[in-house]
Amino acid sequence: MDGGSPRLPVTFRARADPLAPVAAAVRGPAAAALARRLLARDDAALAKLSGVGGPSLLVVAGDRSALPWIDGIVYLGHDPAAPALLLPTTLAPDVPPALLERAVLAHMPRAAAPIAVLVDPPALVPMGEARPLDRDTLGRWAGGT
Repeated sequence: MDGGSPRLPVTFRARADPLAPVAAAVRGPAAAALARRLLARDDAALAKLSGVGGPSLLVVAGDRSALPWIDGIVYLGHDPAAPALLLPTTLAPDVPPALLERAVLAHMPRAAAPIAVLVDPPALVPMGEARPLDRDTLGRWAGGT
């Protein structure tokens, strides 16, 4: 987790039953491409999604039918054993999800849940502060990535 504490590796394996997607994350050049694709949607479609952006990272949340698709996107869902996390829909941690959830929440005590757990490369993204997608903000973010 942070540089001052020991890290315990968590690996992920294929999940027997995929989780229902409620969010999607994309990084790198694909993030800017996704932003442009989202900007092509009308305002009503944008209003169905909320999101968080960072340098070369875009995570959007919404109903399954409203989630976008683009090459490289990773869909995230809620595991009933770790409801404060958003985990990859097709991957499961090699530790009990509740234990992972406790570790993530202890590592990020001020972060508003849910917290998206990205695997490759590893990252934790607080989604509790996600805001409705706004055309102007999304456009500025896409131009700055």
